[in-house]
Amino acid sequence: MRAADGDELFGYYEREKGVTFAEKAQAESPVVDRWNEYMKDILELVMDPETGAQPKLEPVFRLD
Repeated sequence: MRAADGDELFGYYEREKGVTFAEKAQAESPVVDRWNEYMKDILELVMDPETGAQPKLEPVFRLD
């Protein structure tokens, strides 16, 4: 899912194999690398130096 709030754009996805697997897949993906290169002129891309992936959003609330 992608969403926008004012001038902020963010994406959300879930992986059955967990967050660590998703971070590794994102950090090693040539598709993500091409997307980041393509969007660099209009997005501030911040990558987590520990994972090489985009930083995780902090949960605000849960509906369990």
